[in-house]
Amino acid sequence: MTILPWVAATLILLGGIFSLLGAVGVLRLPDAYTRMHSASKAGALGAILVLLGALAATDGARWFAVLLAVLVVLMTAPMAAHAISRAGHRAGFKPEVGPLGDALEHEEYDQRHGL
Repeated sequence: MTILPWVAATLILLGGIFSLLGAVGVLRLPDAYTRMHSASKAGALGAILVLLGALAATDGARWFAVLLAVLVVLMTAPMAAHAISRAGHRAGFKPEVGPLGDALEHEEYDQRHGL
């Protein structure tokens, strides 16, 4: 008996849990920016864990395809979340700011005034 099926099941289960937590974050968090953060980070980690679990469940012949899929998820999820949040900020959706303030507000002011 091998331990690989248990590893695969654990990875797939953890991936599902992280994806579920990301979905709960989308429902519960206060503004679009924190929701996007939850969806992109937890969703990417969940997808990667599920891919690694699928790789562990097979004989490993598809390792290159899984590696490529993991790299694509790691490169596109943060960039897509950043691009969408920046477009939302430029469209006028302001975040709920805490003590650190809104860093993009100052950047846009500087761009408008040539600073």
